[in-house]
Amino acid sequence: MDLAANVVSEREAAAWHDRLHRDKVSDETRRAFADWLAQSPRHRALYDAIDEVWSNLRGAAEDPQILALRHETALRLTRRTSETVRPLRLAAAGVLVAVVSVAAIITVRSPGDHSLIASFRDAFHLGSAGHYETATGERLAFTLYDGSQVTLDTQSELKVSFSPAERSVHLTRGQAFFEVAKDPKKPFVVEVRNRRFVAVGTAFDVRVDGDQVRVIMVEGTVRVEGQGVAASNAPGDSTQSPASGIAGRAANRDLMRSESPAAATITAGEQLITDAQQEDHVRPADPERSTSWRRGQLVFDNTRLADAIAEVNRYSETKIELADLDLGNLRLSGAFATGRPTVFVEAVTTYFPVRVMRSDDRAIILGSEK
Repeated sequence: MDLAANVVSEREAAAWHDRLHRDKVSDETRRAFADWLAQSPRHRALYDAIDEVWSNLRGAAEDPQILALRHETALRLTRRTSETVRPLRLAAAGVLVAVVSVAAIITVRSPGDHSLIASFRDAFHLGSAGHYETATGERLAFTLYDGSQVTLDTQSELKVSFSPAERSVHLTRGQAFFEVAKDPKKPFVVEVRNRRFVAVGTAFDVRVDGDQVRVIMVEGTVRVEGQGVAASNAPGDSTQSPASGIAGRAANRDLMRSESPAAATITAGEQLITDAQQEDHVRPADPERSTSWRRGQLVFDNTRLADAIAEVNRYSETKIELADLDLGNLRLSGAFATGRPTVFVEAVTTYFPVRVMRSDDRAIILGSEK
């Protein structure tokens, strides 16, 4: 079973758990659940894992210290002093709400870990409030206490630092997708390198790759604060729909009207990329393809083999290497599951004059077929 199918099964198990823990459950629902369990032994395992997380969270919600903190927070909010509550206290209160509503932090790992549902680490993740991190092959989805939803990709790290003035997070490495809860009084700010991406209610993807930063807009608008922004359509961005072209031209006009070269806006269907000189360029984007990692997929469209391999390697401890660097210029199109390097290699060796020269748990070496 590939990772995409695994994720579907996990979502089905979570949906069944939710349906079976409502106030009223019909006999028809129970029969349908029994049929679903009978389809595969894996369904029972997934359901039991989710039920264990549920039980742990319910137990945590009754912890005396947590109950005391909930009571204190409720009193402060009743007295209309919520704006003066320290950020750490509010963050803790947000986690308590997540505990009560069973918004469990569940990590999706690569198949090589032999565990698709990892344990609930703790309320603050890795024991540090406002700090979230993923290892190779992991994806982590969680909800911040303001209601904003975040998904971290493999090898990523995010630090949260909310204050009464703004909701600030710092992406130190990797990639994250943000679905921002609307709050006009408190902008949501993603800090990356020397850039600040300011949103109120929107959805966008941010990636840090060495010194390069890439932001892809899915919904809404983000204001970019930092270096000057140059609007451009770079060579190689040949996939541009009419809608994204219109959005791009509108954004270009906005950039030209900007009063300050250090502030600009990008909107849905666009991406901002920093170059080697740390200048920003706005270009058309394909949000569906660029955010496919959230579904456990990597989608390539006429991509250099070397670049595709670099992307595949981000999700696995087993690294693919090219013994013949000229092979890196081959062009590849297709969709592949993350964390499955052997499946990717099988496709490459099937359709290209490429062979496996050596393979073990650490590396797969590819060379020219002679």
